[in-house]
Amino acid sequence: MKKLILLLFLTPLFTHAEEELKRIVQIYRSDTKIDKTLTADESKYTFKFNGSNQHPIPVSVQYSIDGENGKQQLKNGKIIIKTTPGKHIFQFFYSANYYEVYSDSLEIKPKHHDTYQVRLDYSMQIEVTEKPVIYLYPEKPTDVHIEMDIHGEDAFYYPAYTDSWNLTAAPNGDLTFGDDVYNYLFWEATNRTILSPKQTASGFFIDGENVVSFLEEKLTLAGLNSKEQADFITYWGPRLAQNQLNFIHFEFNESCNEYADINITPKPDNIYRIYMIWGAVTEEFRVNEQEIEQFDRDGFSVLEWGGKESHIRQSFINRNQ
Repeated sequence: MKKLILLLFLTPLFTHAEEELKRIVQIYRSDTKIDKTLTADESKYTFKFNGSNQHPIPVSVQYSIDGENGKQQLKNGKIIIKTTPGKHIFQFFYSANYYEVYSDSLEIKPKHHDTYQVRLDYSMQIEVTEKPVIYLYPEKPTDVHIEMDIHGEDAFYYPAYTDSWNLTAAPNGDLTFGDDVYNYLFWEATNRTILSPKQTASGFFIDGENVVSFLEEKLTLAGLNSKEQADFITYWGPRLAQNQLNFIHFEFNESCNEYADINITPKPDNIYRIYMIWGAVTEEFRVNEQEIEQFDRDGFSVLEWGGKESHIRQSFINRNQ
């Protein structure tokens, strides 16, 4: 009989701005021996968590085994769990800053005490906030000053940006810089992010072959016009279409402040920001269907869309269920 054990580690958050990020997780048996204190119906696991300056050892552990919850203080970086002989599947969770570890079936013999080494890897990834583009629609030709506070590294802008953009915006969306006219403003940056449970609690699953119709439906509901939709779909559609199954979550308005802050003068009547967080998945998991917020285009209106491809780990997602 397989059993799932969930362990939650309580520890202060730790910052690793300069750490080399790794994705490989490890759990392996380092010792097995007969324990004469156990009966024929008992077995015992010891899990030793290997800590370092980058991966500090947990302070205490909350866990669940066969529906019964418990809590242990770690002793010398170890926890001990007594269970029954057979095969068991374990799940370890340290904090949102670390990947979860799922074991394969760990088989243990009667009256045996097996010791496993566990290494938990930092989950914060370097990802690119891609193709945020900004459209401006004033009611009349307007001189506009825009300042960006990008929350990332290696930012790239087009047209050229030196402390700000200064331009003349027309009601049809044309943006004039001197003798040059653009359809939108562009920026991009890398950032270190963690896919949060909130981001995976709601969204959509869409087959690669259906991404175009899906995006047309949702962007129409959001209030994007045909040109804005075409720009969005021609950028993201080919990449989504390569995957058999995609998970998509949209971020709206204030939630997009995570990626950048925008200060526009004169102040628009309405600013609408929509970012698409997406990634390939192997199977569907339980989520709530997301509501699409709508763009109010009255008065001086501004639209920004962007997004990023995220490495979505099923083990992380499953904690929402």
